[in-house]
Amino acid sequence: MISILGLWLSAQAVAQGPETITLVRFDQVAVTQQQVASATVESLNQARVAAEINARVIDVPVRVGELVRAGQALVRLDASEFELMVRAAQARLDVTEAGLDMARLRAERARRLAPDQFVSDDELLVAETRLSQAQAERAAARVELDRAELMRSRTSITSPYDAVVQARLIGAGALAAPGTPLLELVAIAPLEVSSGIAGPLVEGLTRSAEIEFFDGERHYPLRLLRVSPLVSPGARQREARFEFTGTPPAPGTQGSVIWTDPRTVLPADFVVLRGDELGVLFVESDRASASTADVRWLPLPQADAGRPVRIEMPADRLLVDEGRRRVQPGQVVEVRAGDI
Repeated sequence: MISILGLWLSAQAVAQGPETITLVRFDQVAVTQQQVASATVESLNQARVAAEINARVIDVPVRVGELVRAGQALVRLDASEFELMVRAAQARLDVTEAGLDMARLRAERARRLAPDQFVSDDELLVAETRLSQAQAERAAARVELDRAELMRSRTSITSPYDAVVQARLIGAGALAAPGTPLLELVAIAPLEVSSGIAGPLVEGLTRSAEIEFFDGERHYPLRLLRVSPLVSPGARQREARFEFTGTPPAPGTQGSVIWTDPRTVLPADFVVLRGDELGVLFVESDRASASTADVRWLPLPQADAGRPVRIEMPADRLLVDEGRRRVQPGQVVEVRAGDI
């Protein structure tokens, strides 16, 4: 609602003649805003390596902060007992293979003699059954040997991926049991950047064409992967995840995500107060070439005094520039010649 003072000023302006103003296109004054949010580089793979068998620790050849490669030995456990298990399983396999050879020969002989009635049907059946049993015994012995070799392999604990040793949790001489933590590893790849984004900024982030991570010294280009639909109760933020498109910094690096919100913002100087509401003054484009024009009013209920306001309007919308502090909505004004 236009105040009585505003109407009086408009009447005074009519009595004194049209106020001279200048106009400016919206796209000439509209700006985009750069946004910043704190962020952290996180590794997708972090593991606490644990023992899988009961054995004494013989050696831990890696140190905290050391870079280890996939397959590199991290901890060596006493393998003596498991070597014996392998040898015993191999011996049992040898016995079953010898028994299988004997059962196979007897079954083949029984098959040859059966047509001539040199062996009975029952004797043939016994030979065939013994062959099947020998084959099953050999398969079981093979499984037992494989299990013994698997247990022996667990005495050498290796890195599952390229990583950095974050902590050593055990030393040589200690007795490890299944589940005993040995080392903490942080993989050097793949990495993601995690950042909490305020709800109103999420749309601009998803529409931004250029996003960077800044660690205080260097800028690293990013690509937005996803934005969580969950909102944190305290900070009222949604977690955004990014990946690096080039060489990344080290895991754990603290910094900021920087992006330009492509949505246009009207500078605070163009937001004026008329009556009890904030808005912007403009002139219809088809009147810009005339000597006089009527000032129009667009209320901006989302605006705050002294702050830029996000707004979408036609690029060729003509805003009142010089004179916007004095003129009122509905006032007839004179447009300075050649202004637009």
